[in-house]
Amino acid sequence: MPTVVRGPSSNDFLKMKWDYPVYAPEAGKRPEGTTSRVVRKAMTREEAVAYIAGDDPRPLLILRECKVCNGTDEALLKGGIDNEKTFLLSAWFHCVKLPVDVMDENHPFHNVFTEKTPEHLFVCSIDGTNHNALQSETSRKELWGSMLDLLELEYETKPDKPLKNIAKVLDKLDVVDARVREYTVKREKILEEDGPGSKKLAKIAKKLEKEELELAELKAEIKTHYLNELKRQKAAAQDKETSTASR
Repeated sequence: MPTVVRGPSSNDFLKMKWDYPVYAPEAGKRPEGTTSRVVRKAMTREEAVAYIAGDDPRPLLILRECKVCNGTDEALLKGGIDNEKTFLLSAWFHCVKLPVDVMDENHPFHNVFTEKTPEHLFVCSIDGTNHNALQSETSRKELWGSMLDLLELEYETKPDKPLKNIAKVLDKLDVVDARVREYTVKREKILEEDGPGSKKLAKIAKKLEKEELELAELKAEIKTHYLNELKRQKAAAQDKETSTASR
């Protein structure tokens, strides 16, 4: 990965997009006039994983928040050039943060963890299989290895080549962003010196429009590199076709 300061367009793709699931059980029917409430209890691991996954078919990357840990897991996921690969890989995952009180034995998601001392970070498939616990001592390379291993299991195409292509497009985005900044500064200077009636503004506006169009095209290109069919979805579609054909 390049050791450069990324522009705003690239940074849009270099963020962990977290989901914060909250279990909301149905209260059910209660006798009129009563104020009883549903008692919170832990689901089975299978139920918890399924609830957290929801309708998102991507494999899971789950982070447990903690008040007393040293933040090593967060360091693996915080912003910076060193973590670019983490962010780019994360787009193929459903990234989830669970609250501190998930440690309570009666928390609905408590059993999603497999360790006696629940790990802070892990990846797994949406049915809970292929669980790989990542402890605080985990290095970036180990994290990337775990992420890549699961992605190869879950997706039809290995992420290695798309990942390289995306990184190249990010470099192009940075170049275009730099030109946008340059033209924007020039436009502001013209407005300050010549006023809004300056004929030079039309020329700058045309250049900015061209750069904005290129930014849009590059962002669309990145999205195409992220297109990758999940094996589970493909298998389900094939089963449906077979079932329909046999009727």
